[in-house]
Amino acid sequence: MRRAYIFTLLAVVFWTTGPVGSKAALKAEARGAHLTPLQVAFWAIGLGWLALLALTAARGRLLRLRDVSWRGWLVVTGMGLFGWVGYPVGINIAYTMLSLPEAMIISYLNPIFVVLLQGMAFGWVVRRVSGWEQEPDLARGPPVARTATGLLLCLLGVAWIATGGDFSALDRETPVIGALAALFAAFAWAVYSNLGRFVAVRPGREASGLGDIHNLGAMFVGLLAMGIGLALTGRLGPPAGFRTALYLGAAGPALVDAWVPISVMALLNYGLGYTIWLYALEGAGRVGQAYKLPPLTNFVLVSAIGLGWLILRESIGPGFWEGAALIAAGNVVALWPARTGDALRAPVQVASEPHGSASSTTTAEEDRLA
Repeated sequence: MRRAYIFTLLAVVFWTTGPVGSKAALKAEARGAHLTPLQVAFWAIGLGWLALLALTAARGRLLRLRDVSWRGWLVVTGMGLFGWVGYPVGINIAYTMLSLPEAMIISYLNPIFVVLLQGMAFGWVVRRVSGWEQEPDLARGPPVARTATGLLLCLLGVAWIATGGDFSALDRETPVIGALAALFAAFAWAVYSNLGRFVAVRPGREASGLGDIHNLGAMFVGLLAMGIGLALTGRLGPPAGFRTALYLGAAGPALVDAWVPISVMALLNYGLGYTIWLYALEGAGRVGQAYKLPPLTNFVLVSAIGLGWLILRESIGPGFWEGAALIAAGNVVALWPARTGDALRAPVQVASEPHGSASSTTTAEEDRLA
């Protein structure tokens, strides 16, 4: 387990580059213009996908792409559209309108959305599309009253952050839109995570151990969709000439090319972070203790906020702590185990939070490892 813990903490460090790198790239400027949320997501994920493709090929796993059934690829397509278009674009829009701490804490509603989507209706529809034969464990459904209470607390926290604690300021367009974008990002990632439980394989193929294959395919779908969007708006070209300021201690701000934060988060967050996380899960799963790793991934929130303050001078706005406390309380109320000794119901997210927040979400891969 020691190695699994080390790998998990290393993944947390790598995932931290996601939100910080995105925020830095979005602050980059050239002749008074800025990169769009779609541009930053496309180039970071694109470079990261190439790194992940190289790692997958080096491990000799590309042939496992053939194990997924054609109906399973329909689900992977949905994963790409929600997890690798909806999430990154949504959270990047939030980063342009909110501070890094505010956008990140709101995106941490995704555990509640994960649990809500574990109900019968979502699974019933996806199983019909995918051809998934295994019946889910419906006994794990969340108590409705408690989940609703937790969700209301979280939404109250979102409103508190968006208004700085003054609900009469709900007409402030920019922070409200930013909060809604972060809220959508949380929902999109929850859909992605739940879809990952129902990727069917071809007859006679082994369904376990395909987390990296699902991710590689879903990322490609997301890149294709974003590339089409950028081509239609005439912004598909590389974002050359954009520079952003990074604060390096007493030396003060230093202007660096936008490719620096984009490349760093592409390699560390998208390429290496997810791969190392899978190694951690596999190691812990062999001794039946994979469930112990998810709580450590929540340190991404702390490390990203700290690094954002250190090198980007991202401040914490009024109402943040109260809103964060409400969101934390809502998650605890909704996800607290029904029986003493159980783990919190929000499971593990086996993909890097494409953009850094690795809060708990359910996937079939982790269920098998646990």
